[in-house]
Amino acid sequence: ERNTCVSIHCFLMKLQEQFPLLRHAALLYNAHLIYFSLSMSDMKVLYSYLVSFNGAVSNHKLNRGPFGRIPTAASQPGGGCSSFGRAFLLAEEEDYLLGVSRRPGSSGSGGPASIFVPAVYLVDGGAGQLVALMYRGIMLVLVFEEHAQLDSKILESVRTAATRAAGDGLSLAELHPLIASQYSQVMDAEDEFRFLYYNHTNHAVRLSNQPSTARSLLGGSRPGGGSGPRPAERVVLSPLHAALADPTLKCREISWKSSDRGWICGKRWREREFYLLLDGSSMTLSKCQEECARFASIHFSNIFLM
Repeated sequence: ERNTCVSIHCFLMKLQEQFPLLRHAALLYNAHLIYFSLSMSDMKVLYSYLVSFNGAVSNHKLNRGPFGRIPTAASQPGGGCSSFGRAFLLAEEEDYLLGVSRRPGSSGSGGPASIFVPAVYLVDGGAGQLVALMYRGIMLVLVFEEHAQLDSKILESVRTAATRAAGDGLSLAELHPLIASQYSQVMDAEDEFRFLYYNHTNHAVRLSNQPSTARSLLGGSRPGGGSGPRPAERVVLSPLHAALADPTLKCREISWKSSDRGWICGKRWREREFYLLLDGSSMTLSKCQEECARFASIHFSNIFLM
């Protein structure tokens, strides 16, 4: 929702005001990218490194094989950082993945805190230092200036500033209930339409979420609705996408129908592109266009551009 988007933006701006050497920030929830201030190319590299592998995404990627650290004493929760370590093993829901571990006085340990802040070299952002803080499913990604003198005291101050409720709604403790509830509403809700959506700006891909039996647009039930395009429909999407992407055609909307199945309506506007899959071989073109307009109104009417 737009209010939550503004709150996340203000939260990260507030964090940068408190820590001037903080250059860039990004926020993910359950490995879904919500906000970032880096360039798209830099964010894609960090996203791939932190959460993405072989088509799957997870906040715990760096804690699992084949990326998890070799199980030595140094790699255990609360242990020190070895030279081959990629990240700290998370001992709780609120901890640094990259940053500071074995905080003084925690878990009965009286030893010094261990710091692991890897250097990163971004195409557009240049050299920096990467920090990742986990908070109940939220991953806060921070890139500090290359010359920043980061130590356990500074990183603990960052943790406190980010997680402690301040009463203004600009903390992870206050943002988490909003993000979690809105995430659940989107992920658990059944979509009325079958569709495939792609955003060229952030490379987000979404397929419709439907159970095995879903309501048909023409009434009754539709067995085997599934999510997104069926095998017979997938072969049609490629030429439709090519037509929308062809600069010589200057085509923003395209509709296709065979005699034995419903319509596939593709539409592209600026960076967004979607394909609406409509059932019913008797559906008319005017009905197809009406449903396409209704779909666009449902999903894109409240888009907020900052």
